[in-house]
Amino acid sequence: MAVTYNVTGTIEMVPPVPLAQLWELTAGGAYRVADFGTTARQALALASEEPHWVFVPDVDSGVDSQGRPNAIQYLCVDAECRSFVINDRFTVLSGWMGEAHEFDGELDFEGDDVGDVGFIEPYCDGDAPEWHQR
Repeated sequence: MAVTYNVTGTIEMVPPVPLAQLWELTAGGAYRVADFGTTARQALALASEEPHWVFVPDVDSGVDSQGRPNAIQYLCVDAECRSFVINDRFTVLSGWMGEAHEFDGELDFEGDDVGDVGFIEPYCDGDAPEWHQR
């Protein structure tokens, strides 16, 4: 049975991931790309509104011919999601990132049940994230 969780936090993608690698994830409307110069804190505030998944551009990577960022440095989320949604999104995202990239950080979660609190640690190379209780 899937449980609903409140998931909040910021994950840095090291090195920044080319937006072109992530574009299919953003084009469906499930994600939004923040403006250049947006801090991780500001992006987390943006994530409190729909869509609740926000990519933050890497300021040093420049833009393409259409003014879109060449690379994404952070992913911010502030959402109420089913556990399988979190697992699926991070598994797909980690597979798209490739072997040369890694996640730095974790997301906090709080479940429907009292005491169901912890953090989610995403992994690269297409692996599902791990959920840790606090």
